[in-house]
Amino acid sequence: MIKLLRACVAVALVAAAPAARAGGFSTTNVQLLQGYDFKDPLYYTGGTMTTLTLNTFSTWEYGDSFFFADMYTGHFKNGFDPAHPPETAPGGQNLFKLYSESHPRLFIDQLLGKNEPLLGIIRHWGLAGEINVSQGFGAYLGGVGFDFNVPQGWVLGLNVYYRWDSTLRDVNGKDRSNQWQISPFWTVPFALGPVPLVFTGFVDVNGSWDVANDKAFKEIWAQPQLLVDVLAPFGGKPGRLYAGTEWWYHRHPVATSSVPQAMVQWTIY
Repeated sequence: MIKLLRACVAVALVAAAPAARAGGFSTTNVQLLQGYDFKDPLYYTGGTMTTLTLNTFSTWEYGDSFFFADMYTGHFKNGFDPAHPPETAPGGQNLFKLYSESHPRLFIDQLLGKNEPLLGIIRHWGLAGEINVSQGFGAYLGGVGFDFNVPQGWVLGLNVYYRWDSTLRDVNGKDRSNQWQISPFWTVPFALGPVPLVFTGFVDVNGSWDVANDKAFKEIWAQPQLLVDVLAPFGGKPGRLYAGTEWWYHRHPVATSSVPQAMVQWTIY
């Protein structure tokens, strides 16, 4: 577990380095989440799940980059990794998994020196990529990305991708790996009296395949978070320590899981 965390920290620092050299903005945080009664058809048989997440986001003159790694333990099915034993096998119900994503974007408007929002609503637009990796699984995405013109401090964006999914290379004897994905994301800070809060998260909607019925299926992942700035109301440094909840939602051809998780987030810098 410690080796995995060290490796993720190293990758995050490498990803943030170009932004630092270019004089851009960079931030990194660590999240700890705890959920119960997971019944996700892809990963979990039911029970608790503990997640340690490393996030890093950076900007540079012509784009931005986001990277995260999830290290979690739970009651796993075989999932993507056939090396994992079934739930009835000794040790099969308490295993670790590692999942990571990298999201680089290149803004064409910045390359062209455009300062005015496109159509009055799109602040930045350009090329977007994504790599999703876990044991026995890989998804590789390419497409376009947009950041919308919203109030200062807010974030509202949308990425639209072509998606290649390694798990769909052979579905009932046919290659279904060529898919699509739409990914909106947001961050909205607000306050209730003296207490700062933030509502943030993403939704991924992607093409998949219902193996049992042999037909196309829309898979949905969503992880919205509602967090309270713990230190700011008491004169502490704002934006450093958050606590709240994350809602894990996964719509899959087999079943749909919907689980709230308790969450703490520490911003390293």
